[in-house]
Amino acid sequence: MIRNRQYKRPLSSLPKFGFLLFLLMSCELQAAEVLSEDFIASELQRAETDSDSVVIIPIAAPMDFVFDFLTRQLNQYVTNAISVNFDHTLGVSSNILSVGSHRIIIMENGDKLVQRFLQYQRPFGFAYLTDMEKSTVEVPLNYSISKYELTDVGDSRTILKVAIVYKSSTRLLAFFVRRAFNSALKRDFERAAEVIKIAYQEGTAD
Repeated sequence: MIRNRQYKRPLSSLPKFGFLLFLLMSCELQAAEVLSEDFIASELQRAETDSDSVVIIPIAAPMDFVFDFLTRQLNQYVTNAISVNFDHTLGVSSNILSVGSHRIIIMENGDKLVQRFLQYQRPFGFAYLTDMEKSTVEVPLNYSISKYELTDVGDSRTILKVAIVYKSSTRLLAFFVRRAFNSALKRDFERAAEVIKIAYQEGTAD
Protein backbone atom coordinates (compact mmCIF):
# COMPACT_ATOMS: atom_id res chain seq x y z
CA MET A 1 0.00 0.00 0.00
CA ILE A 2 1.10 3.54 -0.73
CA ARG A 3 0.24 6.34 1.64
CA ASN A 4 -0.52 9.78 0.30
CA ARG A 5 1.80 12.68 0.95
CA GLN A 6 0.67 14.97 3.75
CA TYR A 7 0.53 18.73 3.28
CA LYS A 8 3.00 21.04 4.98
CA ARG A 9 -0.07 22.97 6.12
CA PRO A 10 -3.19 20.80 6.70
CA LEU A 11 -5.79 23.48 5.83
CA SER A 12 -7.44 22.69 9.14
CA SER A 13 -8.97 26.14 9.44
CA LEU A 14 -11.55 25.32 6.77
CA PRO A 15 -14.73 23.32 7.38
CA LYS A 16 -14.33 19.84 5.99
CA PHE A 17 -16.60 17.99 3.58
CA GLY A 18 -18.82 15.90 5.77
CA PHE A 19 -22.45 16.81 6.51
CA LEU A 20 -23.57 14.10 4.13
CA LEU A 21 -21.06 11.62 5.56
CA PHE A 22 -22.22 12.50 9.09
CA LEU A 23 -25.84 11.82 8.15
CA LEU A 24 -24.93 8.51 6.62
CA MET A 25 -22.77 7.42 9.55
CA SER A 26 -25.51 8.22 12.07
CA CYS A 27 -27.66 5.24 11.00
CA GLU A 28 -27.20 1.50 11.39
CA LEU A 29 -26.39 -0.68 8.39
CA GLN A 30 -27.60 -4.10 7.38
CA ALA A 31 -25.29 -6.67 5.77
CA ALA A 32 -23.72 -5.39 2.55
CA GLU A 33 -25.21 -6.60 -0.69
CA VAL A 34 -23.02 -8.75 -2.96
CA LEU A 35 -22.89 -7.08 -6.38
CA SER A 36 -22.11 -8.76 -9.69
CA GLU A 37 -19.75 -7.07 -12.13
CA ASP A 38 -22.58 -6.85 -14.68
CA PHE A 39 -24.75 -5.02 -12.16
CA ILE A 40 -21.91 -2.64 -11.27
CA ALA A 41 -21.40 -1.86 -14.97
CA SER A 42 -25.12 -1.17 -15.46
CA GLU A 43 -25.22 1.13 -12.42
CA LEU A 44 -22.14 2.98 -13.65
CA GLN A 45 -24.00 3.57 -16.92
CA ARG A 46 -27.00 4.81 -14.93
CA ALA A 47 -24.74 7.30 -13.15
CA GLU A 48 -24.07 8.82 -16.57
CA THR A 49 -27.69 8.96 -17.73
CA ASP A 50 -30.10 8.77 -14.76
CA SER A 51 -28.25 9.41 -11.50
CA ASP A 52 -29.93 9.60 -8.09
CA SER A 53 -28.01 12.77 -7.17
CA VAL A 54 -25.88 15.18 -9.18
CA VAL A 55 -23.97 18.38 -8.46
CA ILE A 56 -22.03 20.76 -10.69
CA ILE A 57 -19.44 23.00 -9.01
CA PRO A 58 -16.91 25.54 -10.36
CA ILE A 59 -13.42 25.27 -8.85
CA ALA A 60 -10.74 27.95 -9.09
CA ALA A 61 -7.86 25.62 -9.92
CA PRO A 62 -6.55 23.84 -13.05
CA MET A 63 -8.14 20.56 -14.08
CA ASP A 64 -5.10 18.35 -13.45
CA PHE A 65 -4.64 19.85 -9.97
CA VAL A 66 -8.32 19.30 -9.12
CA PHE A 67 -8.18 15.72 -10.38
CA ASP A 68 -5.14 14.83 -8.29
CA PHE A 69 -6.55 16.51 -5.19
CA LEU A 70 -9.91 14.72 -5.45
CA THR A 71 -8.34 11.32 -6.01
CA ARG A 72 -5.49 11.50 -3.50
CA GLN A 73 -6.19 14.08 -0.79
CA LEU A 74 -9.61 13.26 0.66
CA ASN A 75 -8.28 13.60 4.19
CA GLN A 76 -7.91 17.34 3.53
CA TYR A 77 -11.65 17.87 3.12
CA VAL A 78 -13.56 14.84 4.44
CA THR A 79 -14.72 15.13 8.05
CA ASN A 80 -12.89 12.79 10.47
CA ALA A 81 -10.65 11.32 7.74
CA ILE A 82 -7.02 11.20 8.85
CA SER A 83 -5.26 9.43 5.96
CA VAL A 84 -5.73 7.96 2.50
CA ASN A 85 -3.96 4.75 1.45
CA PHE A 86 -3.98 2.89 -1.87
CA ASP A 87 -3.86 -0.80 -2.71
CA HIS A 88 -2.98 -1.48 -6.36
CA THR A 89 -2.94 -5.28 -6.05
CA LEU A 90 -6.01 -5.69 -8.27
CA GLY A 91 -5.34 -2.63 -10.43
CA VAL A 92 -4.50 -2.52 -14.11
CA SER A 93 -1.04 -1.43 -13.02
CA SER A 94 0.58 -2.91 -9.93
CA ASN A 95 2.28 0.29 -8.79
CA ILE A 96 0.16 3.28 -9.87
CA LEU A 97 -3.42 4.43 -9.36
CA SER A 98 -5.59 2.91 -12.09
CA VAL A 99 -8.82 1.02 -12.75
CA GLY A 100 -9.10 -1.72 -10.12
CA SER A 101 -7.06 0.13 -7.50
CA HIS A 102 -8.61 0.43 -4.04
CA ARG A 103 -8.62 3.71 -2.13
CA ILE A 104 -8.77 3.21 1.64
CA ILE A 105 -9.86 6.17 3.74
CA ILE A 106 -8.94 5.83 7.42
CA MET A 107 -11.19 7.63 9.92
CA GLU A 108 -10.26 9.01 13.34
CA ASN A 109 -11.99 6.11 15.12
CA GLY A 110 -10.04 3.54 13.09
CA ASP A 111 -12.89 2.66 10.72
CA LYS A 112 -12.14 2.53 7.03
CA LEU A 113 -14.03 3.31 3.85
CA VAL A 114 -12.92 1.27 0.84
CA GLN A 115 -13.53 2.44 -2.72
CA ARG A 116 -12.67 0.58 -5.94
CA PHE A 117 -11.88 2.62 -9.03
CA LEU A 118 -14.09 1.67 -11.99
CA GLN A 119 -12.83 4.40 -14.31
CA TYR A 120 -9.64 6.44 -14.21
CA GLN A 121 -8.94 8.91 -17.01
CA ARG A 122 -6.62 11.61 -15.73
CA PRO A 123 -7.39 14.50 -15.79
CA PHE A 124 -10.85 14.17 -17.32
CA GLY A 125 -12.64 12.05 -14.75
CA PHE A 126 -12.94 8.94 -12.64
CA ALA A 127 -15.54 6.72 -11.03
CA TYR A 128 -15.53 4.40 -8.06
CA LEU A 129 -17.66 1.88 -6.18
CA THR A 130 -17.84 2.27 -2.42
CA ASP A 131 -17.23 -1.33 -1.37
CA MET A 132 -19.45 -1.90 1.66
CA GLU A 133 -18.23 -5.49 2.08
CA LYS A 134 -14.69 -4.30 2.73
CA SER A 135 -15.58 -1.07 4.55
CA THR A 136 -16.07 -0.88 8.31
CA VAL A 137 -17.69 2.58 8.34
CA GLU A 138 -21.41 2.13 8.98
CA VAL A 139 -23.64 3.83 6.43
CA PRO A 140 -27.28 3.01 5.52
CA LEU A 141 -26.40 1.95 1.96
CA ASN A 142 -26.08 -1.35 0.17
CA TYR A 143 -23.82 0.33 -2.36
CA SER A 144 -22.99 3.63 -4.04
CA ILE A 145 -21.23 4.47 -7.29
CA SER A 146 -19.83 7.95 -7.86
CA LYS A 147 -18.76 9.38 -11.20
CA TYR A 148 -16.66 12.56 -11.47
CA GLU A 149 -16.31 14.56 -14.69
CA LEU A 150 -13.94 17.53 -15.00
CA THR A 151 -14.02 20.22 -17.67
CA ASP A 152 -11.32 22.85 -18.27
CA VAL A 153 -12.97 26.24 -18.76
CA GLY A 154 -9.74 28.23 -19.06
CA ASP A 155 -8.00 30.73 -16.80
CA SER A 156 -6.99 27.94 -14.39
CA ARG A 157 -10.61 27.08 -13.63
CA THR A 158 -12.45 23.76 -13.69
CA ILE A 159 -16.08 22.66 -13.72
CA LEU A 160 -16.67 19.54 -11.64
CA LYS A 161 -19.73 17.33 -12.15
CA VAL A 162 -20.39 14.56 -9.63
CA ALA A 163 -23.16 12.02 -10.27
CA ILE A 164 -24.06 9.33 -7.74
CA VAL A 165 -26.26 6.24 -7.80
CA TYR A 166 -26.99 4.28 -4.65
CA LYS A 167 -29.39 1.96 -2.86
CA SER A 168 -30.52 2.40 0.73
CA SER A 169 -30.06 -0.60 3.00
CA THR A 170 -33.71 -0.42 4.10
CA ARG A 171 -36.89 0.93 2.55
CA LEU A 172 -37.59 2.90 5.71
CA LEU A 173 -34.36 4.86 5.21
CA ALA A 174 -34.66 5.31 1.43
CA PHE A 175 -36.51 8.63 1.57
CA PHE A 176 -34.22 9.96 4.29
CA VAL A 177 -31.07 8.96 2.38
CA ARG A 178 -32.28 10.56 -0.84
CA ARG A 179 -33.12 13.83 0.92
CA ALA A 180 -29.76 13.78 2.74
CA PHE A 181 -27.86 13.38 -0.54
CA ASN A 182 -29.84 16.02 -2.37
CA SER A 183 -29.62 18.61 0.40
CA ALA A 184 -25.99 18.06 1.42
CA LEU A 185 -24.16 17.15 -1.79
CA LYS A 186 -23.88 20.64 -3.25
CA ARG A 187 -22.96 22.24 0.08
CA ASP A 188 -20.25 19.66 0.77
CA PHE A 189 -18.63 20.00 -2.65
CA GLU A 190 -18.71 23.78 -2.40
CA ARG A 191 -16.62 23.39 0.75
CA ALA A 192 -14.30 20.99 -1.05
CA ALA A 193 -13.94 23.51 -3.89
CA GLU A 194 -12.84 26.17 -1.41
CA VAL A 195 -10.23 23.84 0.10
CA ILE A 196 -8.88 22.99 -3.36
CA LYS A 197 -8.75 26.66 -4.37
CA ILE A 198 -6.71 27.60 -1.30
CA ALA A 199 -4.41 24.59 -1.73
CA TYR A 200 -3.72 25.63 -5.31
CA GLN A 201 -3.15 29.28 -4.37
CA GLU A 202 -0.74 28.36 -1.60
CA GLY A 203 1.04 25.65 -3.57
CA THR A 204 0.64 23.10 -0.77
CA ALA A 205 -0.17 20.09 -2.97
CA ASP A 206 1.96 18.00 -5.28
